[in-house]
This record gives sequence, C-alpha cells and structure tokens, in this order.
Amino acid sequence: MNNQVLASPIQHTYWKQLNNNSQKSFDVATISAVFDGTLQAQDIKVCLQKLLYGVEILRTHYHLDELGALWQNISSEVAVNFIELNWQHLDEIQIAEQKNNITNELKSCGSSTPWHRVVLADMGDTCWLYLELSGINTDAFSLNYLLDLLLSAGNGNLKQSLERLHEDIIQYAELAPWLADFLLDDDLLDARAFWTKDKSIAGLQQPFSLQRYMHASTIESSTRQYSFASVELGDVFDHLDSYASQHQATVAEVICASLRLSLTKYSKEASLARVFDSRGDSTLAEAIGPLSRAVPLFPDVSDSFDIAVENERDCSALAIDYSECFAKEHAHENDGFTFIFDSIDRPSGSAATIEQVAYFPEAFKLQFMLITQGNATRLQLTYDSDFIDEQALNYFLTSCKSNLVDHIQGNKISPPPSYKAMGKQVTTGNDVTVLKSFERALNIPDAAVTQVGGDMASLSDINASANRLAHYLIGTGIGKGDAIALCLTRSIEFVIAMLAVMKTGAAYIPIDVELPVQRINTMLQDAQAKAFICQGDFSIEGCQAIDYSALELGRYDITTPDITIGSDDLAYILFTSGSTGKAKGVSISHKALLNHMNWINQEFSFKPQDRFLQRTSASFDASIWEFWSPLLVGGTMVIAPSEINYEPSLFRRIVSEQHITRMQIVPSLLEVMTEDSFDGYEHNLQTIFCGGEALKMLTARRAQSVFNCEIVNLYGPSECCIDATFWRFNERLITDFVPIGYPVNNLSCRVVKENGTEAAKGESGELQIAGDSLFNGYYHQADLTDEAMHYCEASQINYYKTGDHVRVLADNNLMYLERLDDQVKLNGFRIEPDEITMLVLNAGLAEQAKCIFSASSHNLSLFIIEAKASATEIMQMLKSVLPEYMVPHQLIEVETFPYLSNGKLNKRALADWAMEHSSAGYVAPGTEIESKLVVMWQELLNISMSIGTTHDFFAIGGHSLLAMKVVNRITEEFDITISVRVLFEHKTIAELAAYIEPLTLLADVVESEDDEMEGGLL
Repeated sequence: MNNQVLASPIQHTYWKQLNNNSQKSFDVATISAVFDGTLQAQDIKVCLQKLLYGVEILRTHYHLDELGALWQNISSEVAVNFIELNWQHLDEIQIAEQKNNITNELKSCGSSTPWHRVVLADMGDTCWLYLELSGINTDAFSLNYLLDLLLSAGNGNLKQSLERLHEDIIQYAELAPWLADFLLDDDLLDARAFWTKDKSIAGLQQPFSLQRYMHASTIESSTRQYSFASVELGDVFDHLDSYASQHQATVAEVICASLRLSLTKYSKEASLARVFDSRGDSTLAEAIGPLSRAVPLFPDVSDSFDIAVENERDCSALAIDYSECFAKEHAHENDGFTFIFDSIDRPSGSAATIEQVAYFPEAFKLQFMLITQGNATRLQLTYDSDFIDEQALNYFLTSCKSNLVDHIQGNKISPPPSYKAMGKQVTTGNDVTVLKSFERALNIPDAAVTQVGGDMASLSDINASANRLAHYLIGTGIGKGDAIALCLTRSIEFVIAMLAVMKTGAAYIPIDVELPVQRINTMLQDAQAKAFICQGDFSIEGCQAIDYSALELGRYDITTPDITIGSDDLAYILFTSGSTGKAKGVSISHKALLNHMNWINQEFSFKPQDRFLQRTSASFDASIWEFWSPLLVGGTMVIAPSEINYEPSLFRRIVSEQHITRMQIVPSLLEVMTEDSFDGYEHNLQTIFCGGEALKMLTARRAQSVFNCEIVNLYGPSECCIDATFWRFNERLITDFVPIGYPVNNLSCRVVKENGTEAAKGESGELQIAGDSLFNGYYHQADLTDEAMHYCEASQINYYKTGDHVRVLADNNLMYLERLDDQVKLNGFRIEPDEITMLVLNAGLAEQAKCIFSASSHNLSLFIIEAKASATEIMQMLKSVLPEYMVPHQLIEVETFPYLSNGKLNKRALADWAMEHSSAGYVAPGTEIESKLVVMWQELLNISMSIGTTHDFFAIGGHSLLAMKVVNRITEEFDITISVRVLFEHKTIAELAAYIEPLTLLADVVESEDDEMEGGLL
C-alpha cells in the first residue's frame, strides 16, 4: 500500500496540541508494570521485533505539506530499541531512583521520526517492564494491549503472543479515512449536532479553586512537566464492583459520577470530559493506534448518588454512539479540556500490576486514569504542575476517595477538615498598654515627629507636653471610662493630645475636622464624649471644648500620671458608616491595640532608623499604626499635608526629600502614583503597605518595579483593630488580585459557608475573626454588637462576622471575593449606602428611598419615590451631615422600584437607570480640545455611555483618584501643568476646555519663543 496516508482527525488534533504545548513532555506515551516472577528478555525482544514488523503505526512518523495537511509516513523498518538491566543488587530507594531516571529521560522525539523504547529490569523476585511510544501513535488501550503482549511473551507464552499478530491485522492507515468520514458525511449531520458548541467550549479553561495562584518557582519551572499521583482503590474495589453491578453500570461510570460531585466543590460548573474509543465493532476490538478521543460529557449531577450514576451510565451510552462525530471548533483546536477521565482494564488475576501510565490525549490540567486490576485497582492522577501543586493535589485526591467511599456505602458525605487559621501565638510580656513601649523609645536618639514644611519635636519633648496636658485633663475631672474627642488636624499637637488622653486612662476619639459640624456633633453625642480638644474657635453643642492653643501647659507636672490602666480598658473609639442612619463607634481596647502594634513592628522589623509617612486622615483606622509605630520603635514620624493624596508631584517630592522608608497607601491611590516612573527622584522606601480596598496584581507589580521595595497587602475591618491578615506580594502571583493572606499574631480566622458549616480548602464563605485584636463592641450600641458577633459553641470562641466573602486557597491563605451585603469601599472609604437611605427616610424627605453603589460607574445614586422636599433641599441636608465621599452623585426621582421575581429589589436595574440618567442631555464636543478631553474621560471612566461636554465628571463615576489621572493625561497631551483642584472647580468638559485653552495657547507662544531664541543662538 501507499506509504504516505493522510492523518486521522484524532492525529491531527494531537499534532496541533503537541506543537502548541511543546514545553510539556507529552510527545511520548509510556506504561510500566511490575511482574511477580522472571521474564525472558529474549522472548520479549522477539515479540517486539514482530510487533514493529507487523504493526505499521509503530513505524509511522509525520510531516505537514505546503497546504498544512498532516500526513502519515510509514517507514519500511525500524531498529529495535530494547534495553535489559540488572537491578538485583539495588535496594528499594536505588530502584526508585533508576526508574525515575528512565522515565525522566522522555525523549522530545517530536513526530518526525517513529519512536519506541522497551526496558526490562530484573529485580530478583520481580521484573519491571517499561514501554515507551510516540504519543501520536497510540492511546491508553494500545499501550495496555502491547504491554500485555510483551509480558505474555516474556512469561513463556511467546507463541500465543505471536499468534495474536496475524497477517490480516487491521492497520491504522486503513482506519484514518474512515474516522475522517464521521466528520464529513452529510448523513451524520444529526450525530455531529449532538455535540453542541456550548458543550465543547464549557469543558475548556475551567477555574479550579485549588489551583495555583502563583507560578511555580524558577526551579520547578525549569524541569516543568506533567506529574503523577495516585490513590489506592483496591481496598474498596469489591464494594465498587458490587455497587456498579447493582446499578447496571461499570466501575468507571460509578467513579466518574463520584468525581463529578467532588469537582463541583472546587469548580461550580466543572465538566469532566470522558475518553471513549472506536473499538465497539468486534473487528476493531484489538486495533492498535490512536482510536480514542476525549469528549465533553454533561450528565446531570444529582444530590442522589444513585441517580447521578444512572445519569452517567445513560450519558456514556450516548457518548459511545456519537464519539466519532465529535470535533472541537477550529478556534479551540489547540485548547485541551481542563478535566478528563480515561481507564484501563486489567485481568484481576494477572501476575503483572500496572505501575504508571503516561498518555496525554489532550493538553489537560487534570487527567484521571482508572487502572482496574482487582485488589490492585487505583486512580492515577496526571496533573499539570503549573496548574496545581503537589500538596493541593494530594488534598484533592484524599477528598475524592473519601467522597467515593461515602457514596457507594450510602453514608453521609464526610466533610474535609475545615479551614481554621491561627496567627502566631505570642505574649505581650508585662506590658498592658502601648505606653510602656513608648516610654522605652524615649531613650532613642533622633526619635522625632516632624511636619512637612513645619515644626519638629523630639519624642522626649512630645512626652513632656503629653504628661503636662494629661495632668491638666485629670484636673478637669477626666479619667478612666471617659471618651475625649480630638478635633485637631494631623499635627504634632494631635500626637501630644492622643498620648495625653491615653495617659489619663480615657479613650480618644479621632475626628476629621473637615467633616460637617452636624456629623461631628452626632458622633460626640453618641460617644457621650466628656470633652473635645481643638485649636481655636470650634464648638460642639453639649460638649466641653478644650482649646489646646490657649493652654499654658508649662504650669503642669512633667511626670507621667500615676494611672492604672487595664488591658480591657478602651484605648480609642473610631466611627465608621452605619446602616441604621448614623455612624457606629468601634471601641478598641488597649489589649487589641498593643497586640496589633507588637505584631506589625516585629513582623516587618521596624527600627529607629525608619522614617514613617503619616498621610492618612486620623479618623480612619489605617492612620492608627502610622501614628503609633514610630512612637513605639523610636523612629521618625513625617506628617504630610493632605495635598499629598491628590498631587502626584508633591507625593514624589515628599517621599524623596523626607527619605521615607515605610508608608501606607490605598491601592487606587498607589495606581495613580505609579503611573509615572520615579525617575529623577531618589527614594529609600523599604515597604509599601496597601489596604482599604482590593489590591490589583498589576498595581502591586508596577509598584514593586517602580520602587524596588516590598509590597504588603493588609486586610482588616476596624472591628479587628486595623489589620487582621496580611500577604507579602510575590512577583510569581498570577491572579487578578492579591490575596489577603494569613492572620496576624494572636488572631484566628474561620470561613463559614452559606449553610452554616465551616469551609475547607478551595471553598468560600463569610470570613469570621476572633482573638486579641477584636473590638469591645459598638460603643453604647449593644444590639448592633450582638448582630455583628457569632458565638461558636464548639470552640467557645466569639467571632466577628466581617460580611466579607473570601475563598480559602490551597495553602490556607485567603483571597477576598466580594461583600455579602451592600457595604462598599470607595477609594478606601467604608460606606454603608443604607445609612444615606435612612437619613432621608428618618428626616421625612421621601415616602421611599434607596441609595445604591454602581460598580460600573463607581458612584452612589439616590433613588426616591414621592419626594417631600426639592432635590436641592434633600442634597443640602445630606451635605450637612455626611462626609463628602458619602454624598450621592445624583438624586433620581422614580414612580416605583423594580423588583425581582423573588420579591427582592432589583439593584442591577437601578444601576442601569442611574447610568441612563447620567447620560441624559448629551452635547457633542465642538472643539479639538473638547474632543481630546472626551476621549480621555471615556477611557479613564471606562463607562458605556457617550460622554458629552455638559456631563459632570463626578456624577458619571469620577472621583478624586480618577481626577488625578485626568490631570496626568492633560499634562501629557497638552504640555501644561494644572492642579487637581481645577477639575473640582471645572467639572464638565466644556468648563475644563475653556480653562485649558488659554494655557495651551500660552504654552505654544513660549515654545515658539524658545525655538526663535535657540535659532538665534545657533
């Protein structure tokens, strides 16, 4: 016959995947077995010679023609590659090393030459037989069949083995056109339609919650290939076989049904592709060559395992009938199914036991290979080591077997060990408060607090002033159990007041003086503040004012007040947004504060030489450690002006000139600050801490590149004293967002699923936190405190329910997913939209109201029904009581709210209405500058609506950080320099273009004059 034949569709698909995944060692297929007894090497060699002579596919190699068609080339003869080894003198460890060396010698033979290799090793009482073939020339059945022939020949049955190789054996080259007809014959259109495009695509690139979230290490990558693991099933085989018989199913179908159920825990829409061959016809029962292919199979996964097995059995029958008619669409030919299942059947009484099979019909991620051999039955897993690591894989395999046993025995599924992570358990020594650590730092030279462009004071001077102020406060009746507000700007005076209040035994309440007076008034009333410290003329109704600037502190004692403070006494009270219509006071004890500060100072080796940037508003918990770390380690606190948060050039200058080594920043601001490189600015940064919102991997990677320092992702609600978990950024990270990591010292975490049970690895649920950093409760709001806590009877531990949905990664680190309620983080600000809703309703300004946050437009919209006041009056009321970042960007009056079929409010529809409302009144750009600004806004805001010249930047999703990006782009595009404040004052494109135009004209004139001067000099 012709020695050149078109390849089959199966070979063509294999070729495409082989050449698209050349870094993987699946161009060869192997099988190995251990035989009890002695094998005759010469007989095996004779059998191998006969095989090579009689089976053309073993002598086949391939080439592509100029049209891209793949051809089989059948060589007339090939040399026998047979190796005989003597391992009788080796121990078990040495034998394992020899096997490993042989299997790792996998030749990258490609497909341009036929390849085979047989190794026979005599181990004394047993023998090891290893067969290796070109992967494109075989399948799992063929490997098993050929190995069986060689074993039989070596076991004294050479004649019988040779008789099975009769002259009229069906050659694979004869089958290739037949296999192609299934994909071309018009009479089989209905059969091909069985495999819908959706089914094929659904099996590709499936997520798996136990998969790697970081690239393998450099060492692992350098030797990267598929790896193997297995779980023994011999101990349950009799139960398996019996169960399969009772349900008229095969053992393979029972195991597949169980695997599908196991996979759904880690991949919601997991699709397990099955490998079927075309040997159903008796004439093809012993055909050798690639007659198997993986097909996407989607039986219904039922909670009843009996029904799941029936579904698997029925689906398998259909797949067997239609498997030859399956082909992936052209766009996905190179893509392999994520999960595939194949099987090999061996006689239960065989003297040979299959050890390992390496056959790769697809560029898969996980391949389940069931090797049925009686009491030696096992499930082998071949896995892409770039997809999942060994530890996670073994965890998954153990879970699979446990589930299988429970399924076939009718037991309730045993849950895997639940996730419980506990930070290092350390003691605080004799310290009860952070004040003792602060006092030890007073002896460190050069320890100081400095204000950029202002005063500087040593810690010793600050301590002396704090002691004097504390004595003054004590003299006014302030002491333990009291709450004192600090209505001061971030300054040296703030630090003195903070220390002084704590030295009296009272708790301090940091207040942002930029907040509306009415909101400050409400917070101090809720906290029952005994007094507030301010500077100058500042008054709060019903609360004693202490004007720091008017005090004559020199009159008071410089020694530390003799006050005994308990670990459970309050250190500070911090107000956050609340869903009831007013802010909640989070009360933090000295024990909690001391625990956090000890952790962060020790974990990151803070030292006196460090210079800490203090840039966060004092009313946010992220500022707490910015104040306390330098005070406790004797470093330098650099208090930056608030303008640093929206002026990138000022940020760069301060970080450089002040030699900052440690700083904290919200991820969205970090993204803006790293848009431009730090060229021209030297810096001393050692660590950048991120928190307040999800940190994008690309932002962290960019920051690490720009600053060449460590990036740390911090996570923690205010209720857990600043930070509860942390993760040091690793450049090998491959997820879109950076994990939130592992608990800090003396904190424990658990994750609770929707059904109330604790999550295990790979599962997700609500993060709950317990330990030394937990808050004492919401100040004077016991009901809210009770709602936020969950007492675990089993462990007798009180957990704080964060409301954050997280996933447990394979290594027990945590990944933040989303909020479980309506709470949002907007540029690091924690906002409860329901607080805004309740303010409107409680004030009687509308019959119904609902405030929502739209993730797409990144803003707040307030919807009202039957307004009782004008839109202007409602917005004025909200501005009088809310911080600027909580004021809705737009107010929309509607006749009714949209609802889902389950009766819940349709928030997605409201978000769409908000976008439509924003885009109303489109006015096209009329000048070149306006056109350029429209393009700029459209790109940065990333919204679907068409932006016009009259749209308010902040009403369509703009915010301060995006404003900084706009200013950066304006500088690049028009070669002019403007402040971010310009955009706050000129909020539409028309207004902004009118402001920019004269500046661009002036810039052109200056450039022209410079050119003329340069020409004159020349």
